[in-house]
Amino acid sequence: MKRIGNLFLIVLTLNLFSCTEKLDNPTLKVLEWNIWHGGHDKSLPSDGRPSIIDVIKTSEADIVLLIETYGSAPIISDSTNLDYHLISSNLSIYSRFPITKKLAFPDSISTFNFGGVEIMVFDSIPIAIFDTWLSYLPDTRLAPTHLPEDSIIGWENKGTRDNEVFRIINSIKSYIGNSKNVPVILGGDLNSHSHLDWTAATKDTFNHGGAVVNWTVSKALSDAGFKDSFRETHPDPLKDLGKTWISGMDKNNNFGYTKEDRIDYIYYKGDILKPVNSESFVCPPGETLVFRNKKIMYPSDHGFVLRVCEEIT
Repeated sequence: MKRIGNLFLIVLTLNLFSCTEKLDNPTLKVLEWNIWHGGHDKSLPSDGRPSIIDVIKTSEADIVLLIETYGSAPIISDSTNLDYHLISSNLSIYSRFPITKKLAFPDSISTFNFGGVEIMVFDSIPIAIFDTWLSYLPDTRLAPTHLPEDSIIGWENKGTRDNEVFRIINSIKSYIGNSKNVPVILGGDLNSHSHLDWTAATKDTFNHGGAVVNWTVSKALSDAGFKDSFRETHPDPLKDLGKTWISGMDKNNNFGYTKEDRIDYIYYKGDILKPVNSESFVCPPGETLVFRNKKIMYPSDHGFVLRVCEEIT
């Protein structure tokens, strides 16, 4: 999401799945992260790319989906020993496993918004991985929650996110239909709320303004058969929102820490991938993140999402 104003609170969200599959090395970890202007935003106290590399190394991720890559792909790949595919200046995918096919659908959706790879894990299991960025407009922080649901959806759909997600789903219909044989992981910065978070239970919390909303993007992915990794392991958003973005606007039209949102996700389709657990961390950009007992200067205005598969059979 583009930066508006000066103050943003970063929420680092980790969706953990641990693996108990029968192979010698059962762990498959996928990390999704908008690294904010390639990790070198001018407001940071120093170059953030070493911090991005530290997070990736410390997470021990096998697959990494980055958004806002902007020139940082080679150094990240070289420093993490992960092979990579640069989908566009915006999107890049890194893999510890062989990349067997590169996927793009330029006739349907720009590579700035969407693309992917097929990988072969543990020498025998193909998985399709997709990286996604949807338009930041209309700004999710400004949703007119005082209006009826149909009016809120109308406001949301004045932008291009609805069109983008439906074009994405249409582009990968063959993968969706074959997910029993080739499971699909779709992650990214969707710049949109989730209908799984905006429920009757949460309508008077998180500055939802009393609204219960079936947000277009998340509903479309759910209707296509995708499961939301974080919400599957944390079914009660009231107990754990899993926020990856905190900002907002106060009554004087000043941005501040007034809203808690989840706009970064890892979705999946394919029964051989089973979720187990998840954690969340919070850190403002430029400040010190303690991640697995390691101190890291946090370089982004988004939290990151890490998932680990429980079972691959």
